[in-house]
Amino acid sequence: MTFCAHTKLEYADMSNYLKHSLALLTIVIVAFSMNSFAESAKKYGNLTKGIFLIATDGLEYTSLNKTVIYITQHDKSGTSGLIINRPTKLDINEAFPETHASDTTNETLYFGGPLHTKHMFMLTETDFSQGLHPVNQNVYFGAGKEITVRLQSDNNRDKIRTFAGFMSWGPEQLESELDSGSWVMAPGNPTQIFTKDGDDLWKTLYRRWAGSWI
Repeated sequence: MTFCAHTKLEYADMSNYLKHSLALLTIVIVAFSMNSFAESAKKYGNLTKGIFLIATDGLEYTSLNKTVIYITQHDKSGTSGLIINRPTKLDINEAFPETHASDTTNETLYFGGPLHTKHMFMLTETDFSQGLHPVNQNVYFGAGKEITVRLQSDNNRDKIRTFAGFMSWGPEQLESELDSGSWVMAPGNPTQIFTKDGDDLWKTLYRRWAGSWI
């Protein structure tokens, strides 16, 4: 009986020790995560929606070689954006015949990224922003039915570019790629977003911003 009581007491002590250890470990992990996020935010304070990501030589032998990405969303949940310099050989009505884009808006469809390529996304520079998500400098992001409505109009005033698919990163994933030197950040310029000289755009931005922090 004495032995059993002693064993139970040791078991209880060990159980309490493990509970305290796990609690301490949890606190350490949470503190590390918060510190990591704070350090990342401090280092990459300019990583926000409305900027360009310019592929460096580190991505030369990948599918993202010489790409320029316009960031449309960035927060604690992650980052997303659209490749703006990868035109396809299709116009909008060829790729998405159900859209019935007008003669004015039935232009080249761009490859926005490898995710959800069966869906269309839009960037537009417009003064009529209803149903759209603001990005920066009068540039808006659109998805779903709002794209169809705008493409079926004969509006010559707005700049519109449509994309199949988009890019996405999880929390701090893009920051890790920035650390590895895969990307250079640059200010997003609305004029450059809608340029048709995709190869020249990458060269221009890379020469200007390689090795720089904004």
